[in-house]
Amino acid sequence: MSDLFRSDNVVVRSVPASDLSRWVVTFDNYGIGHGFDRPGFGEDFLRNAGISAIHVMGVREDWYQYPEMAAAMQAVRQATAGAERVMTYGSSMGGYAALRFADAAGANAVLAISPQYSIDPKKMPFETRWLQEGQCIEWRPEIEGRIVCEVRPIVVFDPIEDGRQVERIQEDIDIWPIRLPHVSHPASTYLAEIGFLKPLVFQTLSGELDSAAFGIEARRRRRASGFYLSKLAMSQPAHRRGLAFDLARLAVKTNPSSPLVGLAFAKLLSAEGQHDDAIERLEGIVASTNRAPVYLIPYVDALMAAGRFEEARPHAREAVEAFSHQAHLHAWEGFLLQSLGEKQAAIKAVERAIALDPNPQYRQMLKAYRRGSEADDLGQRRIAGWAARGLARLRSVMRGLRKA
Repeated sequence: MSDLFRSDNVVVRSVPASDLSRWVVTFDNYGIGHGFDRPGFGEDFLRNAGISAIHVMGVREDWYQYPEMAAAMQAVRQATAGAERVMTYGSSMGGYAALRFADAAGANAVLAISPQYSIDPKKMPFETRWLQEGQCIEWRPEIEGRIVCEVRPIVVFDPIEDGRQVERIQEDIDIWPIRLPHVSHPASTYLAEIGFLKPLVFQTLSGELDSAAFGIEARRRRRASGFYLSKLAMSQPAHRRGLAFDLARLAVKTNPSSPLVGLAFAKLLSAEGQHDDAIERLEGIVASTNRAPVYLIPYVDALMAAGRFEEARPHAREAVEAFSHQAHLHAWEGFLLQSLGEKQAAIKAVERAIALDPNPQYRQMLKAYRRGSEADDLGQRRIAGWAARGLARLRSVMRGLRKA
């Protein structure tokens, strides 16, 4: 293992195997971690598979908008010169990079799972999942411009969640699309559950993937996936609540050990007013995941829905401390504190949110709290919506995307 390139923003780390004829160049997903004292995306998986890898690691979730990226990619190209196969690979933010840096890296294969075309709100105003980051990143035209990619990439995605992003990608380049509805973002979670993620990586790298056949078989296996069934349950409209519960129960039966599957069922129970059952299930999930902060958030939501605000307070604080850079969580905590009648603490929480993201909604929230309005004036559903959008950005933390 050695660093081929290093700056304050980017590290390019080489992890060669005995076979130097094939290389996978990976890019970090959102939430993999800050700094460079950590594994790269897919590092353990590729090492165990005997595949030479180069891991391009960004210091933050900046969608690789760094001036030294050209130099970093030149280091990749030099290290893989003479190789028969070079594949760029990433998921979500990493998929964005796999597409945009393929040519610079000298790739002859590209695998992008649930990628974005951009999260710049000026380009993609419908994209709200990473709104805080999109507003703060200094977008570089040499990186963020029109995609140019000589290779025809394999792009795997849920058209419900990422279809508009992929449509924009297809305006620039031709791709091999693999559409998997109701598998959520990123699609790698579903693929790993059905045992299709490793074959996808191996066959894309070798050039042997039949994308049409792969998509047909991946869709055929959905009914055996607890994760898919849970997502399908959560997508049901209110008048199909019975079907939603039937699907959620089947999902838990199909994959009883999955915290994500259990989480979906617990959310349905909470929404239906079955608070004690929802909270009990979420307590089990929080314990089984060693109090992973991303599961503390829906646990707190369930406690608040049950009116157990004081009980929710320490768990909310723990979640906010773990993700202190996320503005929406400070606003979320502010709502909890306001509900407890702690006006000044609520105001300070919302001020922290505004310092991170001067969102007009947070300013409206602060104004209401300062004039003594009740939290209901803003609507609990709006706060829940902010938290839900934020959770979409944090899900990669709990889905183990480093594995492949």
